[in-house]
Amino acid sequence: MASKNNRWVMLAAHLCINFVLGGVYAFSFFKTSLLETFHWDPALLALAFSINMGIIPIPMILGGKMIDDGKGKLAIVIGCILFSSGFILSGFVSTLPMLLLTYGIIAGFGSGLAFTGNLNNILKFFPDKRGLVSGIVLSGVGIGTLICTKLAEFFLKTTNDISKSLLFLGIVYLIVVVMVQFFIKSAPAKDSGKLVSSSQDKDSKEMLKDNRFWIMFIVLGLGVFAGMVISSSSAQIGMEQFGVLDGALIVSLVSILNSVGRIVWGGVSDKLGAYRTLSLVYLLMAVSMMMLILINGNTTIFYLCALIIGFCYAGILSVFPGLTSQNFGMKNQGMNYGFMYFGFAVGAIFSPYITSAIAKTSHSYNPVFVISIVLLILGVILIEVLSKISKKVRSVAK
Repeated sequence: MASKNNRWVMLAAHLCINFVLGGVYAFSFFKTSLLETFHWDPALLALAFSINMGIIPIPMILGGKMIDDGKGKLAIVIGCILFSSGFILSGFVSTLPMLLLTYGIIAGFGSGLAFTGNLNNILKFFPDKRGLVSGIVLSGVGIGTLICTKLAEFFLKTTNDISKSLLFLGIVYLIVVVMVQFFIKSAPAKDSGKLVSSSQDKDSKEMLKDNRFWIMFIVLGLGVFAGMVISSSSAQIGMEQFGVLDGALIVSLVSILNSVGRIVWGGVSDKLGAYRTLSLVYLLMAVSMMMLILINGNTTIFYLCALIIGFCYAGILSVFPGLTSQNFGMKNQGMNYGFMYFGFAVGAIFSPYITSAIAKTSHSYNPVFVISIVLLILGVILIEVLSKISKKVRSVAK
């Protein structure tokens, strides 16, 4: 294991990697410009983001095995190269199927490989601060979304061409990765004897037979669906239904609150506990969605609720990595979280497409808000069930 000083330097390097990976969440900004340039169907264009999110768990399992085998850095580097290449190649497409391949599949595969390597590699150096470190590293995604949006906005104003903007972003990402990777080292392999063992340790096969996994899987998918409504379409919702004039501004503000939320909720979960933290997050998101329905068309209320949802959505992403290791141990965290992340993919695949499709047919986002509220309340109920089951398992293990 690295010394305490070295592990904090590596934490900073892993944070920078997530600055790059956060660029994918600026799709709400890209979507507006792509629609203006190519005049594609909005719901079909949303598939690019859905495919990107949906494919992530597949490389996460591959990356998870690499991490558990002591090859975390290799997973990060290969993943980031693919992710950057996806953006670069997107700068040369002129048809929607090609964008689905470059931005959806190539960038998505690279994102999953790099993301799982980045998060779970550094977690193995911080078994004592799982929630906080998850929050810090994941905050880089939100900050990266903000940076990417601003860079894309700058490139778009300079070139007046969204294709060139995507190309230049990919080049910038590649440069950052090449520089940062020198400060990263792989965590020890699971069989090296250098990782903290736990009575909860389970490999992926054992985890998939455990009811706790499937409840967590569903809870994650429900929360991600609701959070993605704002994360993937904040600009469109704000401008079409609440009188927002600057789509880039709301994307940026949501990204900032999302970044802050990942650190805050990560620390809160270390103090309050993962289950209570998740319940609080889901309830706050549900209340915010309800306010968007009851006070429809008010710009100020939209900003307030969108920022609260962005802040709370961050809590879901911060808590689940630590919650996975809490229930199934740290030795197999790489592959275990890869399987868990399929719950994220389920919510991420359906949310952007359903949001765009419903808005197109009903000319309102209110039905999506209603669906989200129901899913979030169901999530709170399942979190309570999961908490009780986990307490019984821990008491038997003792």
